[in-house]
Amino acid sequence: MSGNSAFDAIVWDMDGLIFDTERLSFLAWQAGAKSIGATIDLELFQSLIGMNARAIQAKLLQDLGEGIDVNALTKAAGASYEQLIADGPPLKPGAKECLETIARSPIPQALATSSSFRYASKKLEHHDLLKCFDATVTGDQVSNGKPHPEPYLLAAEKLGLSPARCIAFEDSVNGIQSAKSAGMYTVLIPDMCPHDAASRSRVDREFSSLVEALPFLCQQFAIAQG
Repeated sequence: MSGNSAFDAIVWDMDGLIFDTERLSFLAWQAGAKSIGATIDLELFQSLIGMNARAIQAKLLQDLGEGIDVNALTKAAGASYEQLIADGPPLKPGAKECLETIARSPIPQALATSSSFRYASKKLEHHDLLKCFDATVTGDQVSNGKPHPEPYLLAAEKLGLSPARCIAFEDSVNGIQSAKSAGMYTVLIPDMCPHDAASRSRVDREFSSLVEALPFLCQQFAIAQG
C-alpha cells in the first residue's frame, strides 16, 4: 500500500488538531459552569481534553463534587459550544491540505475522535472533509474513551491494519497515551494541553503545526505535495 514505507495508514484526532476548537470549548465549559454557580479553571479543562462525554462527566463529578449538577453543566456547556461553532469550526493551519493530499493518494486515513458522531460529522462536512476518511471512530462508538487504547485499536481494525502500521496524529495527553498504548507511531502537534515528561516519552515525532508535518507525511508515503 505504501511501498517501502514503515507505515500503511494515518489516524487523526480532530479537535485541537484538525479544528482550532479547544479555546472555544474552554469558553463553553466556563460559561456552562458559571450558569450553575460552578467554576472550571484552565487546569481542569486541560485534563478533560481528549476524553469522550462519559469520561468527562466522571472527571467533573470527581473534581467538582456531588453537589454540582454535572448533567446541567454539560447541557449548558453544549449549548454554548453550539453557538460558538454555529458558523463552522475554524480549521488549524495545514489541516485541510494534509487531509486532502492524503485523500488523493492510495493511503487510507481514519478518524479517532472523542467527539460524538453528530458533532464530528457536522464539523467535517462543513469543510467538506468527511469524505477524506476511510473509517471513523467517535466517542459514542467506544466503551472506553481516550486515554484507553480502544479508539485507536478500533480505527486500525476498521482499516484492516495492524496498529503498528499506523501513524497517529494527536494534540492531547489523553490522545497520545491512547495511540501509543494501541501500538501506533505517535506524532504530536501541541495545542492547549501541556505535556509533561511522561507524556513526551510516548511521542515519536513532534511538529509545531500540520503545515510543518505535511512534508514528513509526503516523504513517509512517497507522495507528491500539492
